[in-house]
Amino acid sequence: MDFVIQWLWYLLAFLVGSLVAWLITVLTVKPTSESEALAELTRARELGEQR
Repeated sequence: MDFVIQWLWYLLAFLVGSLVAWLITVLTVKPTSESEALAELTRARELGEQR
């Protein structure tokens, strides 16, 4: 039974950590439209090719 309780604590810690990571991501990453995202991707490729 101790193993099950320990496993549940690890599961809870994982879920809480995942929730915190998701919240940080949602709060810091600004949403963009699909066309803006593709334009940024194209610019990143062009910068990489110039090196």
